[in-house]
Amino acid sequence: MTNKTTVTAEPNKQELFITREFDAPREMVFEAFTNPEIFIKWWLAKENEMKIDVMDYQSGGKYRYTFTIAKGAKIGFNGMIHDVTSPERIIQTAEMEGFPVKGHVCLETMLFETLEGGKTKLMIQDVFQSVEDRDAAVATGMEHGLEEGFGRLESILNQKQTN
Repeated sequence: MTNKTTVTAEPNKQELFITREFDAPREMVFEAFTNPEIFIKWWLAKENEMKIDVMDYQSGGKYRYTFTIAKGAKIGFNGMIHDVTSPERIIQTAEMEGFPVKGHVCLETMLFETLEGGKTKLMIQDVFQSVEDRDAAVATGMEHGLEEGFGRLESILNQKQTN
């Protein structure tokens, strides 16, 4: 696999950018973010257990999922879906429950761009309420987790294309 995930977080800014190319059409990549049956297969590290409480990817919808990590700790993510323009864009809020402090929410914009050769470029912009919130999110090791999850997604997309 030659595609790499890039996380860019400039010092003293409240935002970060995540980019990744996938060797699949954007409709397939978009579906992997909005279809709970696909999402649950790739989003989390394989040693974690995930449960989706709600995943309503339409404008005005919401999502919440939890996962159990090593030592039994539970972590939740939730947010509101502000705009879904299939297969181009998702705008949503994102809150990691209780981290760093309850109620600290970021605004997330995901753009899915068609590239030549049936490929897709995913660009994510997360805008946090403070530089400290952004830095705390980066400190969780998110870059490694994203690379692992997106690698699994790439495998799922490749399997779907060969079937």
